[in-house]
Amino acid sequence: MKKQILLLTTFLSVTCFTHAQELESTDQTNNAEQSVLEYQDKKNIAKLSLTSLVFRNFQFQYERVLNKTFSVALSYGTIPEGGIPFGSSFVDEDEDDDLSNIVNDGKMSYSSFTPEVRIYTGKKGYGKGFYLAPFFRASKYTFKNVNFSFDADGGGTETLTTSGTVKGNTFGLLFGSQFNLGSNLVLDWWIAGPHIGSSNGNLKGVSSRELSQNEQDALLETLQDTDIPLVDTEYKVSKNGAEIDLDGPWAGVRAGLSIGYRF
Repeated sequence: MKKQILLLTTFLSVTCFTHAQELESTDQTNNAEQSVLEYQDKKNIAKLSLTSLVFRNFQFQYERVLNKTFSVALSYGTIPEGGIPFGSSFVDEDEDDDLSNIVNDGKMSYSSFTPEVRIYTGKKGYGKGFYLAPFFRASKYTFKNVNFSFDADGGGTETLTTSGTVKGNTFGLLFGSQFNLGSNLVLDWWIAGPHIGSSNGNLKGVSSRELSQNEQDALLETLQDTDIPLVDTEYKVSKNGAEIDLDGPWAGVRAGLSIGYRF
């Protein structure tokens, strides 16, 4: 009798333990499935770039998840008017005083729009995991207080102050990965997004008085000696001032981290 009771107790214990394990496993599966369904239902993601803030660049992005594989996104970036970010890294003050003065005295502002299509390649998808994103970027740089010094007829030097804009249009491919940080927060890692295209622009300065031919020649020499990186330049000098046409290739790389809210 004791043996029968022991066997019955053992059988019931094993049965209850197995059933509990099955229930726990089912609950975990249901919770995981529920979590997947929750983020799949939240198709809108609003994001702010964290790393671009180092450059005084405020970058915002809205992403709309279309299905498991595809989403579309639109980014807007802006740099308020101020000094040229990290401008000193582009010049050697001992070699190019004119370019150094441009960087030190000049003011710049910036805006850009970047539409993109995201292709999520992993099993989870729905705005989660590794993705490829072909994109187009339209950017605009506005420059003010760009100064060029030249020799004046009466001795000493004078300064011509110019201002203007440079616009760029580029195409690229972004490699990235997006992670859930909970039910609503996401982390978007732009691993690398090289892009290339063309640019054009114009800087113009008007003199407060008429310039002599010697002063025009001196101003033209200053402009020609100033090496503006990345673009081709054409200079036009007259008695009323100068105009600089900028044209050429334009390139860059998107990279960084963004924090987002999913809803």
